[in-house]
Amino acid sequence: MSGPDVKVILADDHALMREGIRGLLEARMPEALVVAEAATGLETLKLCQRHQPNLLLLDISMPDLGGLEVLAEMHGVSPDTRVIIVSQYTDRAYVIRALKLGAKAYLPKGVMAKDLVAALRAVLQGRTWLDPSVADMVVDAALHPEHAEESSELANLTAREREVLELIAEGKTAPEMAKMLGISVHTANRHRANLMEKMGAHSKTDLVKLAVRLNVVRV
Repeated sequence: MSGPDVKVILADDHALMREGIRGLLEARMPEALVVAEAATGLETLKLCQRHQPNLLLLDISMPDLGGLEVLAEMHGVSPDTRVIIVSQYTDRAYVIRALKLGAKAYLPKGVMAKDLVAALRAVLQGRTWLDPSVADMVVDAALHPEHAEESSELANLTAREREVLELIAEGKTAPEMAKMLGISVHTANRHRANLMEKMGAHSKTDLVKLAVRLNVVRV
């Protein structure tokens, strides 16, 4: 695929990140045109439905709907859009789940510009692209499916819930979490309640123990 009809949507809640990728594409991938930018999950779905882009560059941690939740809805919203995950989260659980949901590439934030462009062009050609930092996880999951199963508890969490779990394990209070994440105390408590329900925890201590077992926090 070539020419100006390669439509791209950038979905990340950090404007600086979107601006950086837009500039990179303008400089190194003239065949691509950024037709829209989204800062939330719901906005991403609406823009994809409207523009039907060829490529969606999607972050995992997004307000209202997380990236994996967006990815799960993409087939019904814009079935021909190929999704590239660009995220700070490179845990096995997220990588495997993203691929199962249809992501065509998975790259960490901070990836080299040339590698991002190579990934986008590979995806446009119908190939899958994995950054070397996550490729070994996929191979290990294929060879040892029991390891992938062990990560299923984390895969069921949204990126925001994962952040809250990390902060709980570090001993942060609801007001401290709210300040660090830019959310209300009520929302922080709601995320904690959701975590407890999803993970079958009955107390903050239970959540800390789960975080340690799942290697979310190291002691």
